[in-house]
Amino acid sequence: MERAFYQYLDQCYVNSKDLGRICLGEHLFYGQRLFITTVFDALEDDIHKIYVLKSRQLGLSTIARALAIFLLGVHPGIKGAIVFDTDQNRTEARADLETMIEDLPPALKFPEITGNNRAGLTLKNDSKVLFFSAGVRKSKTSGTLGRSMGLSLALLSELCSYDNEEGLEAFENSLSEINPDRLYIYESTARGYNQWNLIWEQAVEDSAHCAVLFLGWWSKSSQKIDQDHPDFALYGTFPPTEKEAKKIAEVKELYDYDITVEQLAWIRRKMDPASKSQGDADPQFEGNPTRVQEQPWTADDAWQMTGSAFFASENLTDLTNKHVSDDFQTYMYHCGAEFADMRIYKADNVKSVELKVWEEPDHDGVYVIGIDPAYGENEHNCRSSIEVLRCYADGIDQVAEYAWPLVTTRQLSWAIASLLGWYGAGRGQVRYILELNGPGQAVLNSLKDLKFQIENGYQFEKLDAKGLRDIFRNVSQYIYSRVDAIGTGHNYHFKTDTQRKILIMERLRDFASNGNLRVRSMELIKEMKSISRDGDSIGAPSSMKDDRVVAIALASYYWETKIRRDLIVRKMTRDSEAAKKRMSIVDQVTLFNQNNLAQFFAGKRMERITAARDVQRQRWRYGRG
Repeated sequence: MERAFYQYLDQCYVNSKDLGRICLGEHLFYGQRLFITTVFDALEDDIHKIYVLKSRQLGLSTIARALAIFLLGVHPGIKGAIVFDTDQNRTEARADLETMIEDLPPALKFPEITGNNRAGLTLKNDSKVLFFSAGVRKSKTSGTLGRSMGLSLALLSELCSYDNEEGLEAFENSLSEINPDRLYIYESTARGYNQWNLIWEQAVEDSAHCAVLFLGWWSKSSQKIDQDHPDFALYGTFPPTEKEAKKIAEVKELYDYDITVEQLAWIRRKMDPASKSQGDADPQFEGNPTRVQEQPWTADDAWQMTGSAFFASENLTDLTNKHVSDDFQTYMYHCGAEFADMRIYKADNVKSVELKVWEEPDHDGVYVIGIDPAYGENEHNCRSSIEVLRCYADGIDQVAEYAWPLVTTRQLSWAIASLLGWYGAGRGQVRYILELNGPGQAVLNSLKDLKFQIENGYQFEKLDAKGLRDIFRNVSQYIYSRVDAIGTGHNYHFKTDTQRKILIMERLRDFASNGNLRVRSMELIKEMKSISRDGDSIGAPSSMKDDRVVAIALASYYWETKIRRDLIVRKMTRDSEAAKKRMSIVDQVTLFNQNNLAQFFAGKRMERITAARDVQRQRWRYGRG
C-alpha cells in the first residue's frame, strides 16, 4: 500500500507556495516522507489513529489530504471526512482537492468524481468525503459536528484553532472502531495550551492505540541558507551558542536528526534577524515565544504561552529529572453520611485515584498542607487540590497529593482531617493553609463542625474504634476568631487577591529554581508548564488547570513565613534528618544529650552576659548620678 501511494504521488499535482505547480512525488520533504512512513507503519501494527504536532509551512496538510483522497480511491464504499478550522480554509482546500482528483491521468484509473454537492464529493467507487468546519464558537449547534455520520476515514487539520469541544466529542463518537481500513489523522501546530494540547498529551500516553509524530522546522529540507548566499555570513559563521548546542543535541537524541550549519543559519534568521555581535560577544538569535511556537525545535518547544512563561523550562526539566517519581501509593475515599463512616481504600484503577502518597508520615517530621478547594482561586479551577510537603530548614519535599473534582466541601474537609491526623501522628507536627475564596469558607466551616463533634464525643464509639477521636490533637492550635489570625503554631486561612497571588507565585518560582522545592508529581509539573504571566495576571489558560500549583504555592509560602525559621534554629536540614534515620538508638540518644547539653551551656552563657550588662547599666546610672 505504501508503494502504491508513492506511485500515486508521482501523478499528483498541486500548486505550491514556493514553486508554483509541482508534482508532489518529485518534491517531497523529509518530514512528509517521515509522515508517510509513520502512517503505514502504524497501520501494520493495527494502530489507526495518527497525531502529528508540527511547525509552520511544512506541507504536511497537503500530503495528508493527498493520502485521504488516495485511500478513498482504493477502498470502495468508504465514508470519510476532512475537518478544517474555518469556513474559508475549508472552501479553499476543497477546491484544491477537486483539482487534484481531476488532474490525475486516466492511465492511473483513479475513480472519478460522480457527485459534487455542498456537503462533499462522491467517487465512482461509491466512496464519499464530507467537508466540515469545526473552528466555531460554542452554540446550540456545537455538538452537531459529525453527528449521525458513520465515518471510517477522517483528517482533522489545525486543531489548535478549534473552539468546539462538544462538537469534537460528537465527531469522535461517529468514528468506526472496527473497520479494518479505518484511519484517523489529527495534525496541527500548537498555538499554546489549548484543547489540542490535551488531545496530544492523551495520545502520547496511549501508545497502544495511537501513533504520535513531531515535525520540527528542521524537517523541511528547503529551510536553510546555502553557504554561498549573502545571508550566510550574517547567520551561519558563528559557532552554536550554549542553548543552540543543547537544542541540536536534543533533536539528535529525540528524533535522530542531524541539523546542518545551513539549517542553523535559517532558524537564526527566523528567530532574530536583527541580532548582531557586540564587541567580542557573539549574537544570541533568541526568538520570542510566538516565534518559537511557530518554528519549534522539539515537541516541548511547541507549547508556548501567549504571555511569558512563568516557570523556566530548564528548571522544570531539572525538577523532573531529579525528583519526579511514579513510585507512589494510590488511594480513594468512600464518604458516608458522617466522618466516622469515611473509608480509605487502595484505588481500584487509574481513574479512581484521589490521593497519591510518595512518602508515608515520619512521626518526627514537620509538614505543611496547602489546600485549594474547587473554584477557590478562580472559576476555572474544577478540582479540589491538596499538597502535602515535608518541611526542612533548607527546603520542602512533596510527599502526597490529593486532586479530585467530584468532592463536596464537607467531604473535602474530611479528606483534610484525615491527612492532618495521619501526618500529625506521634511526635509529628503538621500545619495547613486553606484558600478561603469561593467554597473555601464552607470547607473551613465544615472543619469547625467536625472539631466540635469530636471534642463533644459525637459518635464516640465509631471514632474511638477507628483511632480518629484525637485527630485534632495532632494539629497544635486552631484560630477561628479571625480568618487572618496568624502566629507561631497557628494554621493559616488565606484569601487570594491579585497582589497576594503574585507574592506566593513569585516565591514558588524562586523555590523551583534554587533547589528548595522538590516535586514528585508529573501532573504538577505539567500544570507548572502551562503557567504564564501577562502583566499582573499569573495562571493557566482557560483550557488548563492550575489548582495543584496554587495549592503548593500556598504551602510553600507558609513554610517560608511561619515554619522555616524554627527549623533553622533546630538545624533540621534534609541531610541532618536523613543522618538521624541512619543512626542507631544509642547514637540518637547521644546526639539528643549533646544538643541538650549545648543548649544548657548556651543558656548559661546568655545568663552571664545579661548579668554583666545589668551590672554595667547600674554602674553607669549611679556613676552619673
